[in-house]
Amino acid sequence: MNGTVKRGRITLPTPLLTAWGISLMLGGLGAWAPTAKAAEFEWRLAHYLPAEHFFAAGWLDAWARTIEKDSDGRIRITTRPNNELLRLGAIAPGVRDGTVEVGFGPVPEHVVFSLVGLPFVADSAQHGARLLERLSTRGAIAAPLSGLHVVALFTNAPSVVHSKTKRVRVPRDLAGMRMRGATPNIRELLAALGATPVEGFLAPQVYGALRDGQVDGTVFPYEAMGVFRLAEQLRHHTEVPLFVSGLGLFIDADALAALPPELREIVVRHSGPQASLTAAKAWDDEETRGRALARAQGNQILEPAARELRAWRRALEPFVAARIAALGPDAAAGWRLVQDAAEQTRRP
Repeated sequence: MNGTVKRGRITLPTPLLTAWGISLMLGGLGAWAPTAKAAEFEWRLAHYLPAEHFFAAGWLDAWARTIEKDSDGRIRITTRPNNELLRLGAIAPGVRDGTVEVGFGPVPEHVVFSLVGLPFVADSAQHGARLLERLSTRGAIAAPLSGLHVVALFTNAPSVVHSKTKRVRVPRDLAGMRMRGATPNIRELLAALGATPVEGFLAPQVYGALRDGQVDGTVFPYEAMGVFRLAEQLRHHTEVPLFVSGLGLFIDADALAALPPELREIVVRHSGPQASLTAAKAWDDEETRGRALARAQGNQILEPAARELRAWRRALEPFVAARIAALGPDAAAGWRLVQDAAEQTRRP
């Protein structure tokens, strides 16, 4: 055979005819097969976390899939993790200016948010969520959140002291210890406590720095025990709430306004204080897991007594005062407001 089939005046090679026929057949089958409904609104969700991070793969993904499901597929949310679309500090501004429709990351820069991050303010992520909700109802954070629909607003869990060989009960125990500090503010805090701050080492590099003796300790939430496996390189954990960071899931207000009322209602229904608390609980649950990992390694966890906590507070008073002064003339009044809201929302 010559491998061709004649059809009228056209001669086609058999393999081409076969492929052509299969293609037509599949196309025909496609006409009867059920097809996914095309989304009316395509939203991009930008965040800074690795895709496999507990929060990205857990609460954040579940929220996005819930919006898709409840909208019957009319809203589709495509997640872009790991700073792929927007760098860490550009996430909230990028949502506000419409670069993306949705973003999860640090709260916008503002005096009140900076004050919330200071030592001994928030003692858990859920406390941070309640505190920020209280500040929101008082109008204290309306300005930095303008142009944004807030789905969830909370803090991470507090960073505490972790050390490799030396038990740290009070600040003077940090004297001479090389402590990794990720930012200038954290290094200033460590210096105020008497430690020797060490610059450098991205979070994934701290494991090696501890292993190789380049640092004696670090400050992190307990989530780092699992995410970065730091429990393997540490022996002591001192539970002093040194600082937190504000986090939020934001939607471009214009993107939300562009939805028809029935879809807007779905998004709004999955936003607000309850969403903030469930998101914060996911972070607190990871703290519990990280603490358990530390215990499983045989590490010692120190919960300072009241007089020891007073020593930490006294040691940090100059640092706190300097930070408030550096934040400008409105910071003193803001600090009183934050302290009041923190105590009103603190749980026993």
